[in-house]
Amino acid sequence: MLSQKKVLVVEDNQINRQLLCQILNSDYDVLEAENGKEALEVLKQYGEGISLILLDIVMPVMDGYTFLSLMKADKAYSSIPVIVTTQNDAESDELAALSHGASDFVAKPYRPQIILHRVASIINLRETAAVVNQVKFDRLTGLYSKEFFYQLIRDALMRNPTGRYDIICSDIENFKLVNDVFGIPAGDRLLQDIAQMYEREINGRGICGRLNSDQFVCMTEHRRNYKSEIFQEANERVNQMMEAGSIAMKWGIYTVEDRELSAEQMCDRALLAARSIKGQYGKYFAFYDDKLRSRLLHDQAITDGMEQALAENQFQVYLQPKYRIVDGSLAGAEALVRWEHPEWGLQSPANFIPLFESNGFITKMDQYVWEKTCEMLREWEDKGYSAIPVSVNVSRADIYNADLSDILCRIVKKYGLDPSRLHLEITESAYTETPAQIIETVSHLRELGFVIEMDDFGSGYSSLNMLNNMPIDILKLDMKFIQSETAKPVSQGILKFIISLARWMHLSVVAEGVETKEQLERLKEIGCDYVQGYYFAKPMPSMEFDQLLAENTVSSLFNVERETVRPDEEKEILLVAEEDLSLREEIKKELGEEYQIIEPVGRKSLLETVRGRENDVAAILLSLTWMGPDTYLLLKQLKEDRGCRNIPVIATANPDAKTEERALRAGADDFIGRPFLKESLVKRICRASEINAYHLREQVLQDEEFQDYQTGLLNRKGLKAAVKSLREEDMPLAVYLFSLDEPGHSSGIGDNQVYELGTVLRTHTRRSDILARFSGNEFLAVMKQAGSGEFIIQKGEEICKAVKGVWGGERNIICSAGAALLEDGDTIAKAIERADQVLSCTKAEGKGGCRLWREEIYGRTNECD
Repeated sequence: MLSQKKVLVVEDNQINRQLLCQILNSDYDVLEAENGKEALEVLKQYGEGISLILLDIVMPVMDGYTFLSLMKADKAYSSIPVIVTTQNDAESDELAALSHGASDFVAKPYRPQIILHRVASIINLRETAAVVNQVKFDRLTGLYSKEFFYQLIRDALMRNPTGRYDIICSDIENFKLVNDVFGIPAGDRLLQDIAQMYEREINGRGICGRLNSDQFVCMTEHRRNYKSEIFQEANERVNQMMEAGSIAMKWGIYTVEDRELSAEQMCDRALLAARSIKGQYGKYFAFYDDKLRSRLLHDQAITDGMEQALAENQFQVYLQPKYRIVDGSLAGAEALVRWEHPEWGLQSPANFIPLFESNGFITKMDQYVWEKTCEMLREWEDKGYSAIPVSVNVSRADIYNADLSDILCRIVKKYGLDPSRLHLEITESAYTETPAQIIETVSHLRELGFVIEMDDFGSGYSSLNMLNNMPIDILKLDMKFIQSETAKPVSQGILKFIISLARWMHLSVVAEGVETKEQLERLKEIGCDYVQGYYFAKPMPSMEFDQLLAENTVSSLFNVERETVRPDEEKEILLVAEEDLSLREEIKKELGEEYQIIEPVGRKSLLETVRGRENDVAAILLSLTWMGPDTYLLLKQLKEDRGCRNIPVIATANPDAKTEERALRAGADDFIGRPFLKESLVKRICRASEINAYHLREQVLQDEEFQDYQTGLLNRKGLKAAVKSLREEDMPLAVYLFSLDEPGHSSGIGDNQVYELGTVLRTHTRRSDILARFSGNEFLAVMKQAGSGEFIIQKGEEICKAVKGVWGGERNIICSAGAALLEDGDTIAKAIERADQVLSCTKAEGKGGCRLWREEIYGRTNECD
């Protein structure tokens, strides 16, 4: 049931008050007050919940006229209608009441039917007016609503067919950020203040309205000249309202010429003019004209087709090669996007990327490029091509995405790639906008293993302090900066200083936009690391780049001769991968008599020299800046490559704890800071050689004499030899026996199943662990430096589940395991015996899985628990 409307009766005479309440009670919820002061308290309690007030004029404490004045002055109550009641029905009293804001006037004595009729009529009139006002006025700002404003434009143009008018629309850039930073209530107050500013400026010379959210509009008489200072001052006043200093307000002006257009279209044109200067510093207003109209129509066509284009793979990833200056080898590529439009043909990114950045579609575009790039990297790796990295763009909008790191990690994980294969280019100007957030986001990405490039360095402003704090790996010099600087004499340019600064910060430098041989020679002279540009290759489709990778040739543009080295068989080899010529010469001078020094000129040269030559190579001395951030990728490749992973690598760099930690984490066997003494280097090489000798002893155990021919694991002879190489630091050991069974299968376990178990064991253990085929369908694993008993069981269960997962539900193959922990004083034979005991118990259950031998359970009996 709907609640009754409330009527407030304000009357000091109790009999009159009761009479009015009696008349109204049947239709209304009646509230009472003895004087104006009490009535104000009732108003505070119920507010606009009161539909009407019956007010006596002559009252003690506060009379009716005073009450009326106070009530009408308060916006919270001023719309409530008031009927004045008085003993005197003189025309002067009625006029006085109405002038104070009363809606009607009734004289005493009260006639019930007249009172009820007047009250109902006025309440109905008020409710109708409220509905009209809701349509007519914007509820938040009090300006005309959009629909009513459109109607006023139509009426004004019809009444004045020869008049000239301007429609001015305003828009606030990134108003959502205002709400996010300051809160929605503060954002609403700002909109109210802007509305008041509009009304003050127009001051009756036009009409004002609110179109949407932060978009305001006014129509005024046409002016010939609009000065930028007017709009700039208005923008400053808006910033003062929020005390923010970062709000950018843009105005667009449409001069009404085509009266056939609808009012909505006229406002849209003014709004489009405002949007055309978004992001342009120092521009506060713009006019709508034919040029803008053509551009906007083109932009609209792009916007209308972008989602479909993405779904239909119309966007193509092109690649521009990067070359390493020192040896001319192909060092990577930059991923660029082109639009193969079915009607317009091949579109340059300049035609659509700026629009995508403004409308937010750039985030989808970037993710599309990241995905396609990783797909290509995976294909190249599967084809055996060089593991080069590719740079992709990360826009400002991506940086503000809280899920950025998750998205990138998901993509590289999907294609089984190391994050360092994907270089993330972030433009220099982005770093200056919100440095704290940029540093936090990019630092996290760098910790995850992505390589960070500062793109377009030299095109904007970066303070040295800010640059020092930025988490970056590579400086990528802006094309225009390269062209202007290489045109200057060496003594007058700052390129050499930038290269030196990069060296000091352990950064690599990429020069883009190289177009002439002179530019290349200058960059080569001052020590730049990488180059790209039309002098070498234009951006090309992925198929062409694929062919370039397949050929894997060195660019003839560099005319760099490779050094052919034939090592002296009587000396161990020391590979020195160092970009500093003077340091290489010093090493050759100091150690040339003890070692055959080889200086590889690139990744390929280094790998070709060391693969399969563990007996000859004492160590690799690898400068962490030799190939820029790619050095860490090379380091990882050396440790994963079967042909050279046993060769110890000594990383070199300027002394820095974080650099040393990162190098060791990437796989380096040792680290030495520059400058280093000959004695210190020799000691580290000797220690590395000892490590190398140990690895080689283990490698010998992989020879055919010690191998099981079906699985490639050790046989019993190899197991015996491998056990002899165990040392105290390998303790404690976890000894496992694994067995395969297939209940109900007459032919039993075949060669294929045996081979698969061997494969699973390899993938779920460390390279330093010992794996052997113990008998027909039983395998033994010795895991060094074993953890707790819980971990040993968990590892055994993991392997058993993995074995079962190879065949899924196709075959009922059960993998069972028994494990024993071997500590100092025990023997391998005893541990194998214990593992065999619990393996029998596990197999007896017929469920598979792993058990661990425990003294309290199995020590006093050979029976299962």
